[in-house]
Amino acid sequence: MIPAPQTSLVPQVINLIGTELDSKFAPYQRMANVIIHLTRKYGDCLPEDLLTLGFSKEETNERWHMANAMAAVELRLMKPCHENMELLYGTRS
Repeated sequence: MIPAPQTSLVPQVINLIGTELDSKFAPYQRMANVIIHLTRKYGDCLPEDLLTLGFSKEETNERWHMANAMAAVELRLMKPCHENMELLYGTRS
């Protein structure tokens, strides 16, 4: 299995909802990191893409929805600050 890409500069959802001692979300974060990597590289990631990278079908079926949601939040957090502010408060005219 391919290890998840390192995203040390990316605020990770797991750090917002747990501690390092709480490894409950670690498998989801690992999958989310791969989803983020593929989305940034190719513009999208589907569950089938994870199968080609060594995730099992059972693992993908069990974790896809949570990992994909975590990846979506992290991708949103990666946007420049002014884009996030526009999302929160609307665009100025």
